[in-house]
Amino acid sequence: MQETTQPGAGGSPPAGEPALPEKIGKYEVRGLLGRGSSGLVYKAYDPFVRREVAIKTTRGLAGRDTDVEAAEQAFFTEARAAGLLSHPHIVSLYDAGVENGMHYLVMEYVDGQTLVPWCQRHGPRLPLDRIVDVVFKCARALHYSHSRGVLHRDVKPSNIMLTRDRVPKLMDFSVAEVAETRDGRRPRTAVGSPLYMSPEQVQRLPLTPASDLYSLGVVMYQLLTGETPYTGSDLVQLFAAIRNQPPPRLEDKRPDVPRDLCAVTARLLAKRAQDRYPSGQALADELLRIFDRLQLADANLARRENRDSLRSLRFFDGFSDEQIDEILNAGQLLSYAPGAEIVREGEIENTFYLIARGAAEVRKGGVTIDTLHKGDCFGEIGFLTSARRTATVVAKDPLLALRVSAGLLDRVSLDCQLRFYKVFTQTLIYRLSLTNARFSALKST
Repeated sequence: MQETTQPGAGGSPPAGEPALPEKIGKYEVRGLLGRGSSGLVYKAYDPFVRREVAIKTTRGLAGRDTDVEAAEQAFFTEARAAGLLSHPHIVSLYDAGVENGMHYLVMEYVDGQTLVPWCQRHGPRLPLDRIVDVVFKCARALHYSHSRGVLHRDVKPSNIMLTRDRVPKLMDFSVAEVAETRDGRRPRTAVGSPLYMSPEQVQRLPLTPASDLYSLGVVMYQLLTGETPYTGSDLVQLFAAIRNQPPPRLEDKRPDVPRDLCAVTARLLAKRAQDRYPSGQALADELLRIFDRLQLADANLARRENRDSLRSLRFFDGFSDEQIDEILNAGQLLSYAPGAEIVREGEIENTFYLIARGAAEVRKGGVTIDTLHKGDCFGEIGFLTSARRTATVVAKDPLLALRVSAGLLDRVSLDCQLRFYKVFTQTLIYRLSLTNARFSALKST
């Protein structure tokens, strides 16, 4: 959609740019989004459908060092290519037209930004599972595009938008190649963005879907490392490196990246098109398997961390790892912000709480009567009898607590239940004895 950084609301044109038009066709212009290689891009509003749109125009090309005829041809190409495509991960084309000699395309407005900020050398890196998800969805989009006879030919970070909901969308088909218009002639110059071109692209050879997948591999490499695989002081050096040098090993740049993900990137950057994935769908299938493994690894890591949090509590001294896992399955580890109510006076709830981290205040009638810390329990009577809560418990610090329901505890093994109730009973007796001692001390005074 936009070839520049995507702003959120549009604005006034900077000095030297043409004044904002009130309308383009039926569309009400709301602001300037930026300048692309083909002209100005506006944020506008469609009053009939009642939605925001982005309008790419050839406006602003006059007087600039730009081939106007080539820019207009790019508009025809993009309109033809985008008109063939309708996919959730490709920016949609709604309309196209000519007004007073100005060509324009009306496209889906994406509230977000391109992948560029996450591809900077010293910029932030996306988490691995997010990178896999982005590339997976772009692979699906390219597979769809290729199945419709459209090669993108310019896949790069600035042509992939990421919405505020983290949905990637491929855009800018202005140099696309459409099957129905191919005439077998090779372009006089290499088409695309040099850093992301495939070996066959820099040699101006006939292109296949594998070329787009190579470019997507460069994007993936850059998301992971902040660098493109190849650089050069000029195009001659860069193109020679792309043609002849083996891709730098991702493992050397990011030792934390799983081997299977490194292997995917290496395959995408293979010199020969036939050594890459046969289709975007084949790439997506492999990434889905990796994504599932990453998610499973994250879940296992979270489970180990949760188990370690409980293992540090005296309550679980005699429990095996398997029994702690059973308790975790029967309960929930919940986080509470300072001031959050965990239980409320007067409510009926058959749950028991054990503080794994942080502190909480016990309040009765709005007055703090006790403070609980790591390893302390509360809710024992309600857990046994479903009686009304006699006090309110409020998180004093950021707090992590294990919440166990009496009903769900019946699902754990008998040995685990017996061990839990033994420790639970000991804890309850200790708490009752402590309360009784405090009450006696108050009476004696």
